[in-house]
Amino acid sequence: MVKKQKVAEVLKRKIKENGLRLTSTRKTILDVIIESKTDLTAEEIFINAHRKDTGIGIATVYRTTNLFEEFNLVNIVPDSGNRKKYRYIKKAGLKAGRQPVTEKPLAAKLKSSNSVEFQNLNADAAGSYDNTEKGLYKIDKITRLQFQINEWNRELSKIKNEKEMDLEEIINDFSKLDRVLERHQYEKNNLIQMLLDFQSEYSWLPKHVLFYVGKKIDVPLSQVYSIASFYKFFNLVPKGKYQVVVCAGTACHVRGSVNLLQRIVNILNIKPGDTTPDYRFTLDTVNCLGCCALGPVMLFGKKYYSDPSAKQLERLFENTI
Repeated sequence: MVKKQKVAEVLKRKIKENGLRLTSTRKTILDVIIESKTDLTAEEIFINAHRKDTGIGIATVYRTTNLFEEFNLVNIVPDSGNRKKYRYIKKAGLKAGRQPVTEKPLAAKLKSSNSVEFQNLNADAAGSYDNTEKGLYKIDKITRLQFQINEWNRELSKIKNEKEMDLEEIINDFSKLDRVLERHQYEKNNLIQMLLDFQSEYSWLPKHVLFYVGKKIDVPLSQVYSIASFYKFFNLVPKGKYQVVVCAGTACHVRGSVNLLQRIVNILNIKPGDTTPDYRFTLDTVNCLGCCALGPVMLFGKKYYSDPSAKQLERLFENTI
């Protein structure tokens, strides 16, 4: 009971300081991390959280642990297999009879480190290293900032490669758009089917397509956009040429869909819901693909694959053009 009360106090302070909204799903996932006596991978967190709340999926766990990391609630601890494991930062200070203290794995590492690179980051004008708690916190903060910068660089790389067409490409595109519009006889009531046809061509709905269609069939852009944003099957951001979809339903889960998803994550180096920087692959999860007997199953290129190995996945992805 004492531990639970202290955890609640720490969480309230974190929420107040950082503005994190602790939903029931986030609370369940955080409880799993706090209650564990060992560091956990995202898959282990998912298994334990799913037992408490069957509505929690693996993609939710990936997003939530990312959020916890941003708000400095968890640390990433790599294991011998080079897999990410998560540890609650204040875990060590939440035992009964002790006051909560901030665990700083990086600080502990620096105390025994002779690395000039780390020492120079926090050296004063005389070259002395500040070994105080405040000084070590600065190093920890710099490391977190560097991690965030790397994430931003990754996003910038995707933006640079984004298919925002130049004027010549857009003009050449109009003939394709006109053919689709003619096939539907410029009928306003066929707008959804038109958008589906455009998406099959581009894998998403570029801005110039929405604007052009609205003008041609005399429908306000706001109405076209509201329809495109309302239906989940429309993509308003670029998606990969190839969709990789893993079933996260109960039947596939008990047969190892978490392991299948992890193999794909390791190969493509993206999390569920993300797209590779070159826009070749987009990884997603769904609750059911309708072929439970094949579980764990993956949908790729309109074909179903039953529990492919890492080597089979590598060959499959490498053979795409």
